[in-house]
Amino acid sequence: MVVPSFSLINGGKSIAGSPGGSPALIRTMLDFCVRHNIYPIVEEFPMEKVNEAIRQLQEGKARYRIVLKHHR
Repeated sequence: MVVPSFSLINGGKSIAGSPGGSPALIRTMLDFCVRHNIYPIVEEFPMEKVNEAIRQLQEGKARYRIVLKHHR
């Protein structure tokens, strides 16, 4: 894949990959999780507490995945 680097830099974008499997395999895994009531464990922070969430990460105090919640 050829991607012009300037368009990434200028737009603040990035490209990433994952060895997680094909979209079909991921769908199968997610369907399995839903059928068996398997969900991730997360710590949620409202966007107003973003600095507290970052501090938790920096201090190594995040026990699970930290998720910022945006209220509409």
